[in-house]
Amino acid sequence: MWKGLTKFILGDRREFDTFQLEVSTYSSLECQVCPQEVFGEKWTFQNMPLETFHRVRPHFPRTRWVSFGGWGDPLENEHLAEMIGPAKQAGCRTHLRTNGFLLGDETSRRLLAAGLDLVTVSLDLATQAVQRSLEQSGSDLRRILDQAGNLIKMRNASGGKKPAVRLSVPMTRLNMAELPGLVSVAAGLGAEELIIAHLDYLPEERWNILRTFYHESPTEAFEGFAEEIRRRGKKEGLAVEIHPLRAREVPVCEPDPPQRVFISVDGSVAPCPYLRIPKKGDIPRIFMNQEHTVPQVFFGNVNREDFLEVWNRESYRSFRKIFEDRRKAALQAAQLMDALTNFRPGAGSRDSPEPPPPLSESCRTCYKAYGI
Repeated sequence: MWKGLTKFILGDRREFDTFQLEVSTYSSLECQVCPQEVFGEKWTFQNMPLETFHRVRPHFPRTRWVSFGGWGDPLENEHLAEMIGPAKQAGCRTHLRTNGFLLGDETSRRLLAAGLDLVTVSLDLATQAVQRSLEQSGSDLRRILDQAGNLIKMRNASGGKKPAVRLSVPMTRLNMAELPGLVSVAAGLGAEELIIAHLDYLPEERWNILRTFYHESPTEAFEGFAEEIRRRGKKEGLAVEIHPLRAREVPVCEPDPPQRVFISVDGSVAPCPYLRIPKKGDIPRIFMNQEHTVPQVFFGNVNREDFLEVWNRESYRSFRKIFEDRRKAALQAAQLMDALTNFRPGAGSRDSPEPPPPLSESCRTCYKAYGI
């Protein structure tokens, strides 16, 4: 009781928002938009060993969330349930991002017993012909949704509210018209939220052709489908999040390097998954219809040094400072605008806010930096 009361009074003052652990780069599901299919023999298949996990474990009290997910399916790692327990013991909230293919009844029971807080089921294979897949009893999409529904039923039968379950599906030019129909499906399963996301990493041109977001010229039909999804979500009483359809530079990207850490399957400490892909060689990207290549970016490895040594390394601090300064500049600009809008005395005499520093070379061609 006293621990909970102290936390309520003082607030959660942990240094980090999230430790994201990539515990596997395997996937039993063949998905049309999976980078594994693109990179083939260059892909590194691996499960994070417990020895690597235990190198990170002592630092769990520093973070609010421990999220299990990366470029593979965490359920491929047989030690996943053993990893969730220590995170809960450290007072962290826990999140699992899975494609749902291995989310059978026994696995669901283990996740419930482990005390998992949140599960995101990524329906990445639902990139086309969604309705036809839903109508086929033996389809992978139908199987995954049924298994997600069974997890929710088990949770409800136990009288608990955790884990919360949300579904995430990518928008593409081939499935956009069918996505409004997923609202009732998600609501019928008892999911807490439906996330309509993007193909945010485009390794080659065929992915670029499938994307629905734009830079300057909007597609009215896509805007209409997005509005219909929101309308149906409101009608069904289901929380719906739709990622923006226009790419615009943001002060700090969703991976939020100053607050979040990505630890890859081999123990590398990186700012985010998009700069540490489990493949040999540099990272190819399509950005604004042009091909780009950036190096893999990481600042150390927990198998060879303590995490805090890596975190406090000057090169890593300099990388994060760009985002810290960009966030500060955006806050100053917002405060000035608020003061001018409300005609506060002295607002006009304030110094103009400092312009935000430019993105680093490795981030400049990443769509996460543009709110996608």
